[in-house]
Amino acid sequence: MVTLYKSEFAKHEFDESTSTLFTTWLPETENMTAALFKSEMQEWLNAFCDCSPKYLYDACNEFLYPITPDEQIWMAHLLNPEFVLRGLKKYAHMVPADMITEMSVDQLFGEYFAMNLPNQYPIINFAKRQDALDWLYS
Repeated sequence: MVTLYKSEFAKHEFDESTSTLFTTWLPETENMTAALFKSEMQEWLNAFCDCSPKYLYDACNEFLYPITPDEQIWMAHLLNPEFVLRGLKKYAHMVPADMITEMSVDQLFGEYFAMNLPNQYPIINFAKRQDALDWLYS
């Protein structure tokens, strides 16, 4: 696995053998500001574009930054078109522990689907890593 980006908030690693981008969000996300959140989203997009993976494994179990409704819309418009354009096939999302954050993420995915982009990939929430990987590669 190759590390594409690492900060105090996130790590993005690419596994070429499975064409999977593994994104891991860290508990320090609780201390992010709005500006840092946007910067981290741009870095995520950069990592994604660097490898154009078929699969995305997004470990948000410890993601603690509450994404506001305006940020959800901004994020959906930043990431989703590029994810679709570059051929993402499946997005496995590991459910965050914090319920407020989870609610904002569910609302965010609603923004993705509301865009009605052709070739929209499925996004499924998982609690267990192995279940997510089994689904990604099935």
